[in-house]
Amino acid sequence: MTYSGWKKREHENMEDVSMTENKNTKDNYLVKMAQLTILDSLDKAPGEDTLEGRIGPLLSGIKGSTHYIVMPADMYCEAHTHPTESIIFTVKGQWVLLSEGQRHLMKEGSLFFMPPTVETGYEVPFDKPAMLLIIKFEGPSNPEEFLTYLKGLKQRLEYRRNRGEAFHISDLPLDHPARVFAKKLNAEC
Repeated sequence: MTYSGWKKREHENMEDVSMTENKNTKDNYLVKMAQLTILDSLDKAPGEDTLEGRIGPLLSGIKGSTHYIVMPADMYCEAHTHPTESIIFTVKGQWVLLSEGQRHLMKEGSLFFMPPTVETGYEVPFDKPAMLLIIKFEGPSNPEEFLTYLKGLKQRLEYRRNRGEAFHISDLPLDHPARVFAKKLNAEC
């Protein structure tokens, strides 16, 4: 088909998106349009407030899903593993990625790949939160099941905090590597 043929076809099939009947899901944050699923704003997504920050589901596809984390200022999450690989994008703010004893400053626009079972920790030694977009490659995810999981995670993290685990950089000893790195970063910034 020629360019003019495509333009004619495009014009014939053109639909004013604002006039499209949006079929919102029962969660009322996703819009279904034809075979597409649209999230108009990350701010509308559901989530659960945990000691690691606000976490919630975004979109799910056939081979993977996405969720977000808004990590609060002063947050500390010690290194831990996940069974699946992920790609993690920094949407807003700055934070520190910890892996195998090394720390790296992640800034807005930073992106990293995390293989399965590799330990990573997350630190926000700044006075503003950081927002991450996490892409998981483990098949589709049910948002309601994920939110139920997050409610359980919230309880497990509270239990660990009550048993003495630190979730804030300011709660760590002054000579802890996270505080030492934070002091160096804040002196440079």
